[in-house]
Order: sequence, then C-alpha cells, then structure tokens
Amino acid sequence: MLNVHTVAAAGYGALDAQLLDPTRAEALVFAGVTRRLEAAFSDPKSSFASRASVLHDNRRLWLAAAAALADDGNGMPAPLRASLLSLAAFVDRQTRALLKGKGDPRILFEINRRVVGGLSHGAR
Repeated sequence: MLNVHTVAAAGYGALDAQLLDPTRAEALVFAGVTRRLEAAFSDPKSSFASRASVLHDNRRLWLAAAAALADDGNGMPAPLRASLLSLAAFVDRQTRALLKGKGDPRILFEINRRVVGGLSHGAR
C-alpha cells in the first residue's frame, strides 16, 4: 500500500515533467505575457510606460520565437515556420504602431492566445 509521501512524490514528479516540457513552458510564457498585455490595455489608468514595457516584453518573446524558427535545426515543417515568421513580423509592425498610439492591441491578445492554444494542444 502506498503511503502519503509516496503519493505526494509521484504527484510532484508528474508536475515536474509537465513543467519541464519545453512546449508547455513556451505556452506558459506566452500566456503570462498575454495576461500582462490585457491587463495593461484594459486599465484606463495604465501609464504609457507600463504599456510600452509589456509591449517590449511581447516583442522580445516574438523575436526569440523568430530566432528559433529561423534556426536551421528547427524541426517544424517549412510552411509552418514561414507562417509563424510572418506572424512575428506582423507582431513587430503592430507593436510599433501601438507605441505610436495607433492600432488595436486586441489583435496581439488574440494572436498570443491562439499561439498558447496551439502550443497547449501540441504539448498533450
């Protein structure tokens, strides 16, 4: 019969494996940045500096994703890689527009949410 410590260790072991999965980790990072974007843009009292900060964080995340996608060792199918690289370029253009006070931030929320969904689906 299993004791409480064995059950707890097994539970934590499963959690560790989920947290260490790279795809799950990517989904968590995108989800966190998306929550911060939504919070910054939904609060009318949010300062330009706080919005700019999270926009830059989102841009850095997409730049890192683009670098990984462009790497020759990336195993994704070429058409998917190209589509995601185009999306990264779009995110960069949209970010520049938002920093100039133009555009709609909801498009970034939606893009990031869909990426989280795709990554979460792929991590199963």
